[in-house]
Amino acid sequence: MSRPTFDTNAAEVYRTSVEMEAIERRSEEEVQQQDGQGNDPESLKATVEEEKKKSIASYIRYNAFGTAMGFFVNGYMYDISTYIVSVYTDVFPSFRHDVFLQTAIGVSMLYGVMFGLLLFGFIADYFGRKKGLIMCSCLVLLGNIIGVASHGTSVVGGIWMMNIGLGVAGLGMGGEYTCNVPNAMEDSEGVNIKTRGRRTSMLVMCMEVIGNYMPFVVQVIIIAAACRNAYLGAASHCHYEIVKRVSFAVATIPVICVLIYRTQMRDSEMFSKDKQRGKSRYDAIDLYIVIRHFAFRSVGAVLNWFLVDYINYSMGTFGVIILQSVIGVSLLKSLWITLAEGGAYLIWLPFVAAFVVDRLGRRKTEVLGWACLSSAQLINAGAFWPLKRHPIGWIFWSTFVFGFQYFVFVPVYLIPAEAFPTKIRATMYGVSSSFGKCGGIVGTTIFPHMLTMWFYAGLEYLALILAFFFVPEYSQKSLVKEDQRFYELRRRYAARFAKRLGVTDEDLREESLNYTFLQILKYRITSSSKEQFHLQLKNYAATLCRENGLGSLRRIEYVAELPTDYNDLTLFSRLMRKIRMGKEQCAIYEKNSEEMGYYDPSVEEEEFENNEKQEDVGDYHSYDWWTSDAIVRNEDTKM
Repeated sequence: MSRPTFDTNAAEVYRTSVEMEAIERRSEEEVQQQDGQGNDPESLKATVEEEKKKSIASYIRYNAFGTAMGFFVNGYMYDISTYIVSVYTDVFPSFRHDVFLQTAIGVSMLYGVMFGLLLFGFIADYFGRKKGLIMCSCLVLLGNIIGVASHGTSVVGGIWMMNIGLGVAGLGMGGEYTCNVPNAMEDSEGVNIKTRGRRTSMLVMCMEVIGNYMPFVVQVIIIAAACRNAYLGAASHCHYEIVKRVSFAVATIPVICVLIYRTQMRDSEMFSKDKQRGKSRYDAIDLYIVIRHFAFRSVGAVLNWFLVDYINYSMGTFGVIILQSVIGVSLLKSLWITLAEGGAYLIWLPFVAAFVVDRLGRRKTEVLGWACLSSAQLINAGAFWPLKRHPIGWIFWSTFVFGFQYFVFVPVYLIPAEAFPTKIRATMYGVSSSFGKCGGIVGTTIFPHMLTMWFYAGLEYLALILAFFFVPEYSQKSLVKEDQRFYELRRRYAARFAKRLGVTDEDLREESLNYTFLQILKYRITSSSKEQFHLQLKNYAATLCRENGLGSLRRIEYVAELPTDYNDLTLFSRLMRKIRMGKEQCAIYEKNSEEMGYYDPSVEEEEFENNEKQEDVGDYHSYDWWTSDAIVRNEDTKM
């Protein structure tokens, strides 16, 4: 019996179905017209295909520029308050001792980013990446306007209004991650799987780092003109309001440009195809799969982001104050040192990390980063204070602490965008990243009270262990195959759920089936009858089966017998499987997981026909499901 294949080439990018149908109709008409005129139809088809490829490459480049500019603005906004804090510290001695107000400036944007990550993760998955990006740019623009206009009856009042502006901008900046990184990752999947990590890192992390240094370029000019002698205090006549307002005003120009540009961007093709499945809403199976199969990779994605942001934001927010106190320089000179240091080597290290992340792999790159970072921090803990009053102390600390962290940040940014399927990618990216911002908030809040490098070295060694065991390795892995594996896993669990509840053919034929997970939860809370709840749960299971193409009881029984083995690509889960199952069974488990990415459900109908012919020979349930022809492997598309 011939085996139909399920061939999905992840390196090929398609347009939306509507556009593709229009192109195909136009191509057929042109071929027919040219064929009637005596031209070669084969050469014409090749010409049309070439035009389609050029058009696809054009829109991907368009999206890439919008992504890069968005993260450039994000980088600028993250560091916009760093030297504003230093200005207030120099001009107002009371502010230097007001730890609460200093911390408020540092965390106000992070609170906005944290809530923006969670909110826009849902928006990006449910309504679309493009719509979310437009809303993000509007919020960042509004936050900048509030920052420019910030004023109060006192200096403290003006600072709190600026904090509100930072928080509003933070909402949009958080959405930038959940809408933009998944979109860039999905576009990069279509460009080249082998360089997917590098391309996404260049557009996201590298552009954000470049943006991090832009406020310093602007502020070194402003401070040179308005606050050159700020360290003298109020007697210096520092125009601190000018520094604040111009810093925010400059950012509004690229924000407006990005907002206009994004009206012409597109959702990625992977997301568009996923939306065509008609299952935008989340359901109980999604939650079950996340808890059962994505738990270990979620630990790696969430905790490592928490720890790296804890370290980065706490040291970054107060880094300039540390620099001034350690070396004893003025505000203007500290700005020049930061710019010189960044331009000399720090700004280039993210590009180095981006180039090695595909060669070494996500896990190895992150482990390398944490190993270097933790060892350098341990050395700093012993050598920093003896060198406290020497510039070499700052250079040594910033070089090794802030330099090596990019080898951690690059894979940390990539992993949540690869480890979860398209349907829930932005939502899970938002959850992972929001925990990271929690780490930034916690670190910035307690940093003034606990300045000990020994503690930071211990955290980094803990992160090293977590990265080694819990970070999944998705280098060279097709995200299209991962989506196929996820949806096949959903289908099998829907069949098992329905079989367990006793769903019948009559239940599946019910025309009014349209139950949602929220409706079932609401009914469980409000209803006291177990029989009625069981009936509603049964109807919900039938709804899930119909959504997953299981239209008959016989089909449900067939699919329910298929294996649900899923390899989450972490070392910890693999180690647990080898201990629990043994080496041979572990290999079978991983093989079954791999085969789900190549499974073709359409051949199940053919299996049923064969079973009907064999009913006289044996019982239907004795069929060998493990060797079924429904498990299709396409060797040409395997990586």
